[in-house]
Amino acid sequence: MAYWKPREILERAKEFGQYAELAAQNDALNAAAICSYAALFWAARAALAYEGFSQSTWEHGELRSKFTHELIQGRKRYQRQFGTWLVNAYSLRNAAQYQLVIPKSKEVKRMVHHAKEAIKKIEEAINQ
Repeated sequence: MAYWKPREILERAKEFGQYAELAAQNDALNAAAICSYAALFWAARAALAYEGFSQSTWEHGELRSKFTHELIQGRKRYQRQFGTWLVNAYSLRNAAQYQLVIPKSKEVKRMVHHAKEAIKKIEEAINQ
């Protein structure tokens, strides 16, 4: 099986990021939460692929752990807050997708912003 290139993976992150923004603008908070996590997940996956950690599939916890341990703590490629955003976005996504709660607008919009920022930083790293 051929692996995707980091830039190809990042394009998927950007797509989810665009839909997260669109959903947030239209007060579709559950969709925005789900898409912002997906954007962060795929951005982290692109960063890992760029650093040589390519897999055909990633479990959520496995990806968060590898990104944090290898690229934040180990190689110090990204700020600690990126790992925090990934964890928080996962929790927000789970609440939006599986629980009978409505996420807070401010929290969701902040996560959408974080996803956009993470994508930008990872894209800068990949394009160096």
